Amino acid sequence: MDVLEAIASKRAVRHFTDQPIADADLRVILNAGRRAQSSKNTQPWTFIAIRDRQTLQRLSECGVYAGHLAGAAIGVALLSAGPTGFDLGQAAAYLQLAAWELGIGSCIASIYEPARAREILGVPDEYAFDIALSLGYPDLAAARLAAPPGQGRKTFDDVVRFERW
Repeated sequence: MDVLEAIASKRAVRHFTDQPIADADLRVILNAGRRAQSSKNTQPWTFIAIRDRQTLQRLSECGVYAGHLAGAAIGVALLSAGPTGFDLGQAAAYLQLAAWELGIGSCIASIYEPARAREILGVPDEYAFDIALSLGYPDLAAARLAAPPGQGRKTFDDVVRFERW
């Protein structure tokens, strides 16, 4: 799959099969996130890969829209030591696109109780923890996937301007 195909076909996946993710595939995904660009090449992220079902369940309770973490094969906590939302967003996109190329679905989870989430994972207080990713093989029977690529999206002309408004 090339990058443009991955971008066009990528969907948020919130329902997963029980199939585990191989260590080699997880390393490919995490390495893609590590390779994301960042402001001044600061690479301000730390990732924690979580397989433990009980820990994933506890993390899923730290955000109204984080429930999909409980059913994931792996959760990835994205941590930073400062206000680097844009940089973490880039890392999250790289992680998700690498996973998608391997046939692994993902979804971003907003962590609304960061202190509780940091405590669950033993993360020092100076690290921000407000997003995580769920990763797993899509359960197509249980999933209600987003509209097929190209449907439900604003048109190119709705979102792009050249030179001026």
